Amino acid sequence: MRHLILGLLCSSVLSVGLVSESFAERQTATGTRIESQQYSTSKNWGRQLDLPQAGKIVRVMDGTYGFQLVRSDGTVAADFLFPEDAIGTELAAGQYQLMPLVCQKHQHHHVEVTVEY
Repeated sequence: MRHLILGLLCSSVLSVGLVSESFAERQTATGTRIESQQYSTSKNWGRQLDLPQAGKIVRVMDGTYGFQLVRSDGTVAADFLFPEDAIGTELAAGQYQLMPLVCQKHQHHHVEVTVEY
């Protein structure tokens, strides 16, 4: 009987832990950048992060040459040469644009970042 009660208690605690994790919100932002030295043009677009509360970066895709997170006032909040270094970075509430970095040879890059809050 004691083992049964202990087993039920443990499964209840685990269930509560799983339920609370499932309430976390996620948001994914994208950034694409194309540079053309031949025509001296630059084009940037994507979906910004609009965090209502502090969050943490949990996933980064692409961004071969790194990227910057730029606040709505234009200041750089974070700069990553290696995209995977961004995972675990904590961000304050606010709006952020993703600016992929490009190299002289490859001037078209895309990055996606997912934040959990």
